[in-house]
Amino acid sequence: MAEVVQRHLEDMLTEFEQAKRIGLFTEAEIKKIIRTRRRHEYKIIRRTKEKECYLDYIKYETHLLKLVQLRREKLKLGRMHKKNEIDLEIKRRIERLFRSVCHRFKKDIQLWLTFIEFLKKQHDYSTASSAFTSALQTHGNKYWLWIMAAKFEFEVMVSPSSARALFQRALRMMPQEKKLWLEYFKFELLYVELVQKRQAVLDRALKEASDNEEDAVLQGKIVEIVFNNAQATIENDPTFLCSFAQILHEFSQFSFAESLIDQIYSLLKVKYSSNALAQSLIAQRPLINERKLVEEAAKKEQDASFMVAVLEQQVRENYEELLKDTATNKNELWNLYLDFCVQRLSQTSDSNKSEHISICDQVFSSANEQISLTPERYLEWTSIVDQDRAKSIIKKATDHYPDDPSLWDKRLSLFTTEATDSKVIKKEFKLACQHSQVKNSPLIWKTIVEYAQEHCDKWTEELFEQSQTGSLDLSVALELKSQYLQWVNKTKSIKQVRELFDRLSGRIPASLPFYMDYIKIEQSASNIDRTRVRTAFEQAIIYFGKTSADLWLAYMDHLKQNQSLDFVTISRIHSRALHTLESDELKRFNTECALRNLT
Repeated sequence: MAEVVQRHLEDMLTEFEQAKRIGLFTEAEIKKIIRTRRRHEYKIIRRTKEKECYLDYIKYETHLLKLVQLRREKLKLGRMHKKNEIDLEIKRRIERLFRSVCHRFKKDIQLWLTFIEFLKKQHDYSTASSAFTSALQTHGNKYWLWIMAAKFEFEVMVSPSSARALFQRALRMMPQEKKLWLEYFKFELLYVELVQKRQAVLDRALKEASDNEEDAVLQGKIVEIVFNNAQATIENDPTFLCSFAQILHEFSQFSFAESLIDQIYSLLKVKYSSNALAQSLIAQRPLINERKLVEEAAKKEQDASFMVAVLEQQVRENYEELLKDTATNKNELWNLYLDFCVQRLSQTSDSNKSEHISICDQVFSSANEQISLTPERYLEWTSIVDQDRAKSIIKKATDHYPDDPSLWDKRLSLFTTEATDSKVIKKEFKLACQHSQVKNSPLIWKTIVEYAQEHCDKWTEELFEQSQTGSLDLSVALELKSQYLQWVNKTKSIKQVRELFDRLSGRIPASLPFYMDYIKIEQSASNIDRTRVRTAFEQAIIYFGKTSADLWLAYMDHLKQNQSLDFVTISRIHSRALHTLESDELKRFNTECALRNLT
């Protein structure tokens, strides 16, 4: 082992000598570099290889390379002076380390990506291309890596044939991967653009002599073949087909683009005539070139909002026309129409917000007349319109879905937001509680209790007491148990808090926050009762001793702070925790104890 390290260090002698001779490093600095490299060399030749050792060495050499480059600039040595003997040697060492660690830990894709990124920064593109090939041999199932490699070959190496070969190999392995097809399609369009630019710089004679292959490329024959193969391989996916049209709109300068877009939408109409999603995509066709239109308007410093509004109106008219057709699933198409309206509302500027809100309201209203809206749709509708309109809508929603807690919660929230007379709120709550599912929903109780706490202490106490009776679902009692305790602490004396704790601690369900909140209240009291605190901890342990490391840690903290460092008692509690806690919580308990130095 020592002989190997010594040989590696001797191989660096020329590098050290040249660095010292031209003044990059002093003799003391070189000795420090040798010591550091020796330490790293010993680490990476151990019998058991560790990835971190390689990465630390690479990090050190990378920083050293940056320092060399900075020293060159400072000393004005020239970029190429002794570069092969110093800079290039460091780069080669980093590359060798990367190759070694990638070879030993092949399955770590992040190592390969870091290696490739380093090579790109060093402009060593041919080696980066080889690294992509090596990475794909191990990670051939990662479609995005194939895309990265193909883009690198096309954009950096300027090798369309290599990029095409990579795409085709990937598609043979993963023919159902949609992203691969779309990226391959886009690549072929970019290749057409490249051929056009190349022909633009050729003289007329060479243009006339262009071969048939380039003619086929320029006419979009290859692009069309890719599309046909894609839609034949991945069937029954109208969104996938529409993605090709969206890509084509980015290349509208090609003569064949519009005809291929027409072909795609014709296919959607014929093949998916009864598919609601396909019909929705057809309806949205006017907006497919929205981005390009906005970008062109921005270049001319014009406002594109009017043109976009015209396109949106065309889309809405398309939807209305399609909804008259009985062949399509109207329920699904209405929901897609609503999705479109809500999406456009979220994207609109503040100046056009009110107009879009009005349109959304109209579409939701029409949909409500034609189909049965879901509770989620009603909630979405109420979130768009103003308060008065929302109250009208939510009343219809609760009439339609009387057992849905989320709708009743929204209804109560709309009334309580306006700080309406508590009599009205009580009436609404009474109506909600006529339905068992709503009555047993913690969501409803939380909303009404929050309102009551701000307006009427007597009603608040009645609600809390009602929530803890056996007539309601246990989830309601669990949700409000701790909240009841906190409210009594804020509004009444510590004596009444203790009485409430004694009364509720014996009732199911047990609540860990209830116990912990009581313990905190007791600890912060002016006349703290340590016996009660300890009893509360012991009661909590009966229910939660197996599942809560925090409970045991809090118990030990309390003893440490309030029992004059009674280490015998603390040790006993620690021992009980070790024998009680389940595996995952036990590990966390031991870790926390070590950090707090309690053991």
